[in-house]
Amino acid sequence: MQLAGCIITNSDGDILLIHRNSSKRTQWEIPGGKLEDGETPEQAAVRELKEELDITVTVNRTIGSQEFEQEGNQYRYYWFKATVTQGKPRLTGSDDAIHDSFRYCSLAEMRTMFDELSANAQNFVRVLDNKQIHL
Repeated sequence: MQLAGCIITNSDGDILLIHRNSSKRTQWEIPGGKLEDGETPEQAAVRELKEELDITVTVNRTIGSQEFEQEGNQYRYYWFKATVTQGKPRLTGSDDAIHDSFRYCSLAEMRTMFDELSANAQNFVRVLDNKQIHL
């Protein structure tokens, strides 16, 4: 399955995360989701940010992608660096996941809460730490 999301940072360089609180998972995630039929990863990432946080974003560049396994399923997640061009993040409740909060976290903070991060967000931290990508 293919997924895509956006890395949004504040003026301090902290990364925007959303908190999923569902019967299946409780974790901090990078905003994003599944590609729909005919969608490019970039289009999916932009759409998901609008659906989850009611913000319009412009993708500045592709950061990279990583594969991971979760509950026996294989995923590829595409990361895009993006800028908010319209709106301020707010939970819309319109997505099928249950997100109950969001916040900006520094990379150092993400390391301390590593076990609370989604598999994708954990991959993102690892890739940043290994200097395989740069924000």
